[in-house]
Amino acid sequence: MRSADFTGAAATGITSLLAGILGLGGVVWSAITLPTFWRQLPLEQFSNRIVRGETFPVDRLEEKLRLYREAGSPVRCNATAAHDTAVVDLAILREQFDASSETDARLERSRNIVVEALSCLPSDPYLWFSLFQIESLRMGLRQEYLRYLDMSYRVGPNEGWLAIPRNRAAFAIFPALSEALQSKVIDEFCLLLRSELYAEAIEIFLGAARPHQAELVSRMGAVPIRNRQLFAVQLARKGIDPHIPGTSVVVR
Repeated sequence: MRSADFTGAAATGITSLLAGILGLGGVVWSAITLPTFWRQLPLEQFSNRIVRGETFPVDRLEEKLRLYREAGSPVRCNATAAHDTAVVDLAILREQFDASSETDARLERSRNIVVEALSCLPSDPYLWFSLFQIESLRMGLRQEYLRYLDMSYRVGPNEGWLAIPRNRAAFAIFPALSEALQSKVIDEFCLLLRSELYAEAIEIFLGAARPHQAELVSRMGAVPIRNRQLFAVQLARKGIDPHIPGTSVVVR
């Protein structure tokens, strides 16, 4: 990888990385519930919903973490609890992230929580991706941090909900990635198509992946023809014909 490529990717990608960590949660949690509901809802359910894109009021998340920590844990390294605690803490970080002087301290705290969680659960792709984002926000996009992104793909190559923000962030710095990692990123995009996540795939295809559309199209032969056709039709409705092999569309 040429240093010029990496520098260029760093300059164009850091904003997308910031958007990624701020945008892992995209669906607003708007239910009006009683306080007892928040106390009774297990931490694991909070975590699962956050990973799937829901957001919760910060005060409720902080209350849930406080109650959980006050209850204590008889197991020194509980993998499930480590994952759930880290996910909820990262959700709080996203909601509170700003340009204030406290940002560095928040990032440092979240980094430590993620690192501790990974020591209990090193096979968690969400945590590896989060560590990559946090370190890039703290110190800037650096070559050594790409190994965290690579680990996320190694331990979780087929992660449905994680694939969306991870793929977007990876394409934002695509030239900085090794050829092997670039191949994993393209495979992940094809997974979005196989999973029929067309709206998300189109957003990435026309956004972060725009400079690399030809590489994506050349690898879409592994995607079932039905999925390719539906993807091409939806692009055609936007006035775009990506010339995907095996498809036929009318651009309007």
